[in-house]
Amino acid sequence: MKNHLYIINVNILDSEELFRSSYEKMSEHRRKKIDAFRFMKDKKLSLGAGMLLREALLREGVSGGDFEYNKNEKPFLTGRDDLYFNLSHSGTMAVCAVSDRPVGVDIEKRQHFEESFIRHVYLPEEADYITSNFNDPDKVFSELWTIKESIMKFFGTGLSLEPDKITVDLTRPISAVCQGFDASELKFTQYPAEGYALTVCSEYENFTEAPEWLFSEKNDFSCADVPSPARSRQD
Repeated sequence: MKNHLYIINVNILDSEELFRSSYEKMSEHRRKKIDAFRFMKDKKLSLGAGMLLREALLREGVSGGDFEYNKNEKPFLTGRDDLYFNLSHSGTMAVCAVSDRPVGVDIEKRQHFEESFIRHVYLPEEADYITSNFNDPDKVFSELWTIKESIMKFFGTGLSLEPDKITVDLTRPISAVCQGFDASELKFTQYPAEGYALTVCSEYENFTEAPEWLFSEKNDFSCADVPSPARSRQD
């Protein structure tokens, strides 16, 4: 089993010198992605993701690898069926998951959403579960969203697999049903921290114990289960 989860706080790229030196190490494809963003906060997130991927692949003995892209622009290493990766970023955090099997990862900075929006983007039973968590519905909203997004990224569908086509059962262990895809073997590992939700979707029961911080100080992400609906309502 080869599973690694890397994370960076891109605030370190406030340093113009570090931003410039890191940017110069990026591939032409990554530079174009960075340059396409208008705002510096988005450029830093894209560069941070590129830094993680470059370091992760170097640790696996891959330097300057060639990439292929599916129709939804999910990248793969050319000629490798034993090394997969996926990237995500939000807020000031970027993450990179690496595995010997397909993997999807999503991180989301917690935000506040009105109930009308919750009921617009979630199935009725999911919306009921979120809104019943009166202590912190925004936390539950974010956790559930990262589960669905990580599934979409696992399959490499982008938004062509719409969130309302994915039904998530939050009883332990978490499971999902996707229209048009077999999700029966998917497992979910979540790493909660203050202000964020982070989920890895893979074929492994426990992807890895905790993310490894690169280029920045360690924070308090750790592996955890999502409470079941029954447990949550009793608390």
